[in-house]
Amino acid sequence: MPLSRAMTKHKLLLPLILFLVHCGSSDEGNPSSNEPPPDYFAPTFSVNGFDPQCEYMPIIEIYPPPYEGQELSCRTSERLFYLYLPKDYSEIEAAFPAMFSLHGYTSTAETNINYTDFQKLADAENFIVIYPQGLVHETKGGTHWNIDEIGPGNSVNSIAFLESVLDWAGENFNVDLKRFYSAGMSNGGFMSYHLACNISSKIAAVASVTGAMSSFTYDNCSAQPTSVLQIHGTEDTVVPYAGTITSQGVGYRGIEDVMDFWARNNSCDLEPTIFPIPDISGDGQGGSHKIFSNCANGVSVELYLLDGMGHEWPGKYERYGGSDEFDITSAEVIWSFFNQFNIDGRM
Repeated sequence: MPLSRAMTKHKLLLPLILFLVHCGSSDEGNPSSNEPPPDYFAPTFSVNGFDPQCEYMPIIEIYPPPYEGQELSCRTSERLFYLYLPKDYSEIEAAFPAMFSLHGYTSTAETNINYTDFQKLADAENFIVIYPQGLVHETKGGTHWNIDEIGPGNSVNSIAFLESVLDWAGENFNVDLKRFYSAGMSNGGFMSYHLACNISSKIAAVASVTGAMSSFTYDNCSAQPTSVLQIHGTEDTVVPYAGTITSQGVGYRGIEDVMDFWARNNSCDLEPTIFPIPDISGDGQGGSHKIFSNCANGVSVELYLLDGMGHEWPGKYERYGGSDEFDITSAEVIWSFFNQFNIDGRM
């Protein structure tokens, strides 16, 4: 195995040591100019010059029960991401599937960790979660993922950054690169579609919660058959179900257009099978689950449309941005979906 992978295996045999300095979610430089602590982990294998420095850190205390895996904070001079290794991670077992969890516009990776609840699921299902941090938009302000053309006013190349993280993780950890996925909230959902359109040979499936496809992504998409999952609310006023396209063709497509695009791209039946979502929460509202079937390579296109839901992450932890009043738990639905596919289609 590469030297850096061997270092990882060795470090995972050590007790987790709590750091005095906790790396935050800003994209500043190294928080300390002192010598690194003894359990500092620095991968020795860079990918195309991408060589972040990582350190183990205490799991962010969000809500009980505590997670049992290990979390690393990784940064270059200007980029930051967190990497969560499930409790049974091993360098000598079969490779582990992995996924991005991408935050929304103006948000942070730490906030995304807090409301998505992927870590507990990762411990149970044995997958790796990577939480990248977006940069501030050059003209609009606010942290973001660039899902439009790169140019004056926004030169951030989000695809290059995320692809570098993906490749680097594959070289430094026991990652099954045929099973790498991307999920995101709002702008993170837009970015997940953008990745599927631009590096589809590396993304096995994507999920978007309250996101859509920008007109730029939609008009310039070239993807192999790729499984996609959309979770959306009928009352979302931030990213309306119907979309918003100006007379100049700028904006983002409606969810029906997005589903139709992927059904056609994947050679699926264009008429979905529709299943009701029962009112589990008891609020008098449910929803519908649409499945576009018979797609190329056994992939799938699916939509969970939740009645009465706004711009929210259906989950269990409302105080962190999720909401427990709806009838599905996003993390569970997303991983159940991802777990059916690899880069070649249905497993």
